Amino acid sequence: MSTQRENRIPTEPRFNFVTEKAYSFILEYGYNRFPIYPFKVLEDLSDYVVCLPWSEAKKILKSSDPFHLRETKAEARTIRPRADGKYYIVYDDVEVNSDARIAWTIMHEIGHIVLGHLTDFGETALDRGGLTQKKYGVLEVEAHYFAAEFLMPTALLKYFSDISIEEIALLFGVSEEAAKKKHKRVFDTSYMPRSSYDELLIRNFFDFLDNDIDGTIYRNIYGTWGIPNKSKYVTLCRKCPDCLTYIADRNAVYCFYCGADIEKKKAYSNMFARLSEQQKFAKVPGVSRPQLPYIEVELIAGQKSQRVKFCPNCLSHDVNNGAVYCKICGSPLYNVCSNCGKSLSVNECFCVECGTESAISKLYCASEERLNKIKDCSSQPQFSEEWFVYPYWGYVRMRLSSNREEANDDLKTALLYSMAYVGDDDAFIVYADTLSASAVIFDNQGTILDFIRRVDNVDYTRMEVYIFQ
Repeated sequence: MSTQRENRIPTEPRFNFVTEKAYSFILEYGYNRFPIYPFKVLEDLSDYVVCLPWSEAKKILKSSDPFHLRETKAEARTIRPRADGKYYIVYDDVEVNSDARIAWTIMHEIGHIVLGHLTDFGETALDRGGLTQKKYGVLEVEAHYFAAEFLMPTALLKYFSDISIEEIALLFGVSEEAAKKKHKRVFDTSYMPRSSYDELLIRNFFDFLDNDIDGTIYRNIYGTWGIPNKSKYVTLCRKCPDCLTYIADRNAVYCFYCGADIEKKKAYSNMFARLSEQQKFAKVPGVSRPQLPYIEVELIAGQKSQRVKFCPNCLSHDVNNGAVYCKICGSPLYNVCSNCGKSLSVNECFCVECGTESAISKLYCASEERLNKIKDCSSQPQFSEEWFVYPYWGYVRMRLSSNREEANDDLKTALLYSMAYVGDDDAFIVYADTLSASAVIFDNQGTILDFIRRVDNVDYTRMEVYIFQ
């Protein structure tokens, strides 16, 4: 961190600068899941940041008003004595009793530190007596913006097309007030500039975003004690009582995976027995189901439906626009309810409205089994205990399968059921679950390694490809 005090405080908040600082900080410390808890950040910064609640600081510092929080009516304050160069934060834990508010306040103070507000400007003392109202305001806006971008990165949030304010609050661990402001900024703004770190954030958080959004929202609804924080949150994410699948469709009556009645009533001897059972159930880990690659097509004027991008059974990508079944193996390409005719998403094995098994049910379950099986290749004869899972393989598969990259259709389909590892000799190892897919991946290893070199800045010397047996 800079120790120069030559620059002047800017006349306007540097929003792009703050965004890049927040994102580079996330990447530097390797955060890849939400919520990112500010107290965990303090642990990571413990070598040069000390943080104390006001009530504890009173005893340690033997002061009636540590850092003059009461006098200045501040929720927190940070100072940096020249003697040791450390940063000291004191936050109000008496008059501010909201955990979300305290967490935000601490992240705000960390923002002052990371942005160099206490070191980069000769005028800085970060109190109202040492700065003009305008200069103080600029630094406060920057620290506030830092907290928002760190805890709820716009680079990731803008890809959620229909996320609600309540879901933002639960997913990122912030107050509804903060979530509301962020929602307005992201979804009510026509122009959202890209940061040079956007793609790296997507890469780092891809596995979490792909596998654990519903689980995170569910756990944050019920908290440590298995009791919902607010009753209005309950329908945002539920859990099937039979198969434990997380269900994000708040209007669903039946589980999309097993067809069970989600809200089926159960008799209890008394209210306490019901509460105890519900708490136990809330603490049982749920299951997030994988999403098959799909595109949206218009079947009838104004009505869109999901169609699998390619056949997940035989991996044929020779699919005509009007095709309903795979021309190679006959697997269905669209998903509909055989009872009520409702158009369903490609991962719904049962109709959420009537509970009838869907057209794609058996195909989806077979695909899920293949996806889960290849996640762990440790039983394979070639496997070495010195190998480690390549952490960005899900992201690599997603990007190479998208239209943004120049990968051929054979490679896009071959990557669906695959897993990657890194060897101790800089070898890149890929497993695929069929001979044909393995051959395609081997033939296109240059494309794969070039892409990895571009997004991960790592140059692997060679690739080994094996068939998962």
